[in-house]
Amino acid sequence: MKQWFDRYYNVKIADLISVGISYAIKLLVATILLLIGFWLINKLLKIAERTLHVKNFDMTFKKFIRNLLNFGLKTVLIISILNFAGFHTTSVIALLGAAGLAVGLALQGTLTNFAGGVLLLLFKPFKVGDIIEAQGKRGVVSEVQIFTTVIVTDDNRLIIIPNSMLSNGIIENHTYKKELPPIEHK
Repeated sequence: MKQWFDRYYNVKIADLISVGISYAIKLLVATILLLIGFWLINKLLKIAERTLHVKNFDMTFKKFIRNLLNFGLKTVLIISILNFAGFHTTSVIALLGAAGLAVGLALQGTLTNFAGGVLLLLFKPFKVGDIIEAQGKRGVVSEVQIFTTVIVTDDNRLIIIPNSMLSNGIIENHTYKKELPPIEHK
């Protein structure tokens, strides 16, 4: 105890002020970098939105990509700024990885629906307004969400089908209008 007391009792006020100023400058620079980083991320998100709009991507896909970019870029920015400020970020990154794994295992079924939604958005076997039959249900596609697809039946019932079932099952699209070459019979 005496060693500890002797070590910290002899600390000079000038040393404390010097260390305090050093950390205050780092904190100020980190805050400025954070603000500039958020501004740049918002600019990048606007550019990405314009690019996706020009390419005529589906609105659901646009929102998904925007949210994914926003979360990913801000996470990288915050970890980088913490590292700049002198915090050891390896434990933070390990913690994020472990949390991601735990959430992934807990939401395994939901992630399957999410992957199915991405496949539906990429391959577009149907679009909003099409009449489809899938999983024994028939109706007009009202909305394609990230985890589910909403259809409305002829008798005005709302049916919500998980995207994993649609991406892995048979879908009959009754309004598909694309000229196909005739089938030759041998």
